[in-house]
Amino acid sequence: PPRCRSVRNHRVAGIVKRNKRRAVAEAEIRQRLEDYAKAVSAKDIDRVMSFFAPHLVSFDLESPLRYAGADNKRRRWLEGFAAYQAIAYEVRELNVTTHGELAFVRGLNNFKGTLSSGRVTDVWVRWTACLQRINGIWLVVHDHVSVPADLKHGQAVLHLTP
Repeated sequence: PPRCRSVRNHRVAGIVKRNKRRAVAEAEIRQRLEDYAKAVSAKDIDRVMSFFAPHLVSFDLESPLRYAGADNKRRRWLEGFAAYQAIAYEVRELNVTTHGELAFVRGLNNFKGTLSSGRVTDVWVRWTACLQRINGIWLVVHDHVSVPADLKHGQAVLHLTP
């Protein structure tokens, strides 16, 4: 019947529109995270911080168990930047899921750098983040960085690669 076709067409149009919004949001987030990796590699603290919401909560590699607020994230990045002569930062295997104004991302991130002492470090970490679109911009409101652990020996496992 014509009425059923009209309802079905309306539903299909809604699904197409929703899928297009999700695809656009995913593309925006992927571009933001590519820009984030470039900012970290450039040790550009202001650009790095432009990706985080002021009320960010972070579960990072080093203590404490968590910290809140972009000021604390800035402090952590500044400490890291000061310790390294050069940094190469890469995001791989990025998975992005969006729903409205929220997004969930996960990936494997490589932090490679030359310390001030000349020693080179090359570590892959697991990274998960929740982003929220705030005033039209996708910002990280929560992130979690981790490495696998050898629980038997009580040590982080730092030699794994994707």
